[in-house]
Amino acid sequence: MSSTGPIAMGVVALFGFVVLGGGLSIARIGLGRIRTARELRDGSPIPLGEVPEAPGLVEFEGTVQPHGETPLEAPISGTPCLAYSVQSRSRDSGEDDPTWISDGRTSAGVPFGVDDGVDRIAVDPANAVLSLTDWGSEGTSWTDRADLSTAVLDRLETAGLPGAAETDPGEPDRQYREQRLEAGSDVHVFGGSVTDSSDGHTPATVAGDDWFEITAGDEPTVLADRQRSGSLYLIFGGLLAVPGVGFTLAGVVGLVSMVFL
Repeated sequence: MSSTGPIAMGVVALFGFVVLGGGLSIARIGLGRIRTARELRDGSPIPLGEVPEAPGLVEFEGTVQPHGETPLEAPISGTPCLAYSVQSRSRDSGEDDPTWISDGRTSAGVPFGVDDGVDRIAVDPANAVLSLTDWGSEGTSWTDRADLSTAVLDRLETAGLPGAAETDPGEPDRQYREQRLEAGSDVHVFGGSVTDSSDGHTPATVAGDDWFEITAGDEPTVLADRQRSGSLYLIFGGLLAVPGVGFTLAGVVGLVSMVFL
């Protein structure tokens, strides 16, 4: 019997173990995301006074208040605000049936307070998903680029929105929209990590992780996104594990047959 045969089978089995382990690890991540999303969706907001002591992710509601930071200037309206989200969309008017296609989105915010009338929490929105599409009057409708002033276009260009600096009349039709978070708005904050103050007077600060979202909508989008991505992880991990099992069994059976038979 050639000595290379068992070595080859051992390599096949080892490759199978690696693929199988990778698939199971990915599937485990997906399953964890799905379980966490479901558990959190079944939960409910907690009082602000309990946030500093809450383990892990937190969910709370309240009214936005300034927290000593200089307000931002919203790119389109020029309105002072604590956070904003701006979007752009375009279409080719030369097509027979032109449709609007979203092609840009950016957001920004400064730390602000959330107050429930009894307690107060500081929120740093730097890494949060800002779901502001339900904020009605605190925003602008879709506005044609041609109707915006040079100052507004300069602010949109600075914010990184595509097409703000276009000068070619042959460029596609383009529109922009803005949503804002202003003092007095009612918000729902979900996720994040809590850093309590050491002096007992400064409010605890909620910062971001990949579950962090600030919204005024009824259903946070992050939970649905994480559950959907968890399902994809689970499916991909399972598909990857199947050939891993095959390679592992083939290598083990081949190795056993060569060594002992």
